[in-house]
Amino acid sequence: MAFRFSGHETFPCRYAWLPKAYAAITTDPFAFADEEQAMIRLGVGKNMVRAIRFWMQAALVAEPNQDGGYQITPFGKVVLGRRGGFDPFLEDIRTLWLVHWHISTHVEEALFAWDYLLNSWPHPELTRSTALAAFRKEAARQERPVSDVTLAQHFEIFLHTYVPTRSRKNDIQEDNLDCPLVELELIQQIGERPIDGSGRREPIYAFRRDLYFPRLRSS
Repeated sequence: MAFRFSGHETFPCRYAWLPKAYAAITTDPFAFADEEQAMIRLGVGKNMVRAIRFWMQAALVAEPNQDGGYQITPFGKVVLGRRGGFDPFLEDIRTLWLVHWHISTHVEEALFAWDYLLNSWPHPELTRSTALAAFRKEAARQERPVSDVTLAQHFEIFLHTYVPTRSRKNDIQEDNLDCPLVELELIQQIGERPIDGSGRREPIYAFRRDLYFPRLRSS
């Protein structure tokens, strides 16, 4: 299986990004063809344009079409449609579980951290150091070498897709750095531990065992 370790430009998906992508492509299927124009249209920097393009495909909101642009998927239309869409602003927890499912179950170029940590991680807890040690061992089996920097960034994106980076607010703001999937509370910090006698400590995380979710790898 081929894995993806990058493409997100080190940004977790933000609250407004999928609705923005839907609106842009509905207006112009080639909205992402020119990154400079996409920056103006979306009101974000170039790296964020690339991140939005990555996440809209990972969440199966949009996909490439035969003309070199993008088209909204049936899922995108049913959920994000501004007229009759089920949840155009990602306010329903059921939508977030579907987005999580889509991101986690890619078969072609699966996201490495999602595939490994959700399907193969053997422990009830994880830390950054233990996860990265396992990542290095697994990534060594890939045809192309993957740097430690790329692995570390990829783990951080996985983690902050589900763990808030700051305290929650009553209102979702445009500049909120958290991913909407933090609302699932799939991963929680449960403590800290020392790092190899260095005097430093790192958080310990665990998947919520009271949530039922089956193995996510598609056959």
